[in-house]
Amino acid sequence: MLYQIFNKAEANDLILKNPVRFADKMRSTRTAPKRKDAFHAEEVRRMMEQLPHDLLGESIRLMLGTGMRTQELLALEPRHIAQDGSMISIRQAVNLVKGTVSVGPPKSRDSYRDIPVPPSLRPCAMAIRNTEKKYIWEVGVKDQPCNPSHFRKKFREALKQIGGVRLLTPHCCRHTYVSQMQALGVDLPTIQSIVGHADLDMTQHYLHVQDSIRQEAVNKFSKAFGNQETA
Repeated sequence: MLYQIFNKAEANDLILKNPVRFADKMRSTRTAPKRKDAFHAEEVRRMMEQLPHDLLGESIRLMLGTGMRTQELLALEPRHIAQDGSMISIRQAVNLVKGTVSVGPPKSRDSYRDIPVPPSLRPCAMAIRNTEKKYIWEVGVKDQPCNPSHFRKKFREALKQIGGVRLLTPHCCRHTYVSQMQALGVDLPTIQSIVGHADLDMTQHYLHVQDSIRQEAVNKFSKAFGNQETA
């Protein structure tokens, strides 16, 4: 607003020079996109090998191997996971409004998707599916999903038990999946079809990615980071 006022005054010869023009240019040079943190390949291998085989450990493995958002994981019901662990269907996500957790639609239209699970991680998917609870992640309150803040706390506690792994956030698992799949040579449209990217300009390019191509892509992740028997 101040810049526009001085700019108008300069144009009308009320002042010789806009005194805030230089400051505006300085501000525009600092708008570079923030770098997204992701775990390195060695950190992924350490977590795959050393995380406990419990609900938390298997959930983190699946986040690393599918690119699921935390809100999507916490809204999962057993029916959203194939019996053989080969597919996870994203149909809903948790929302936090004024401290109250509720379940609603995923982040965007493109977030509705079926994620192929890498063969090495299918036992993880089957393990967390094996529950009588409505939501796979319920803590304290029956038929109510876990609060994301509670999950973030447990996530950090789990990572503290593994040497050589940085204490990043759960969402960094999603960034990690994208970066590692790119490193494995998987093309971006295929990656976006799996993670449910919300960029509408890219959506038209990856909506028609064939299931066989998607499966080949997750097989690459399985070969690179798998340390378990495939289902």
